[in-house]
Amino acid sequence: MRDSNNNNRNRRPRRPSGNGGPQNPNQQQQQPPRRGPGPSNGQGNRNAAPFRRSRRRRSGRPLSPAQVVQKYLNLLELHLNNRRKYYEHFNREDGRHRRRLEKNFFSTIEQLRRFEERLDPRQKEALLNHVERYRLDLTYSGNHDLAPQADPVPFEGEFEDPHFTEDQKEAFRAYAEDREETSGCFADYEAYKASK
Repeated sequence: MRDSNNNNRNRRPRRPSGNGGPQNPNQQQQQPPRRGPGPSNGQGNRNAAPFRRSRRRRSGRPLSPAQVVQKYLNLLELHLNNRRKYYEHFNREDGRHRRRLEKNFFSTIEQLRRFEERLDPRQKEALLNHVERYRLDLTYSGNHDLAPQADPVPFEGEFEDPHFTEDQKEAFRAYAEDREETSGCFADYEAYKASK
């Protein structure tokens, strides 16, 4: 009896068997929280900084003019890439992929518009100076002695169709009174043309 008690005293505490969970259901196993992307087996780099990107600026300071221009160019490049993908793959893709391309295309243009709307007057002026800093190309108007400003175009009222030739316009005037219905087939037309 004495030997068995000594053996029990020198023994280590028993490890939980099975799945490695705690023996007591009220006991909870504590593991350090995972940080950042890493292998799913929990062997990631614990010294790495957390991989969380905040969409908001950390400070309340407004963007400087250089930052405004850079952010605008980044958003514009993103939109142009999405627009290119949308139009290149529109007829090739169908279903979910096309809807995703369309959603990306419209969301980036919306981001660009919202960014422009939120700028204060000083930032808008800096962006306008960057966007409109290039000279206008007036080569054609300079060579042909034309004013660089276009003539104002009315958008209301009736307009003459610019696609008809003078002969067609004259024929429309000559046959304006003609209300006779055309009848016959192509063979009749050929016979009529041969008789003339």
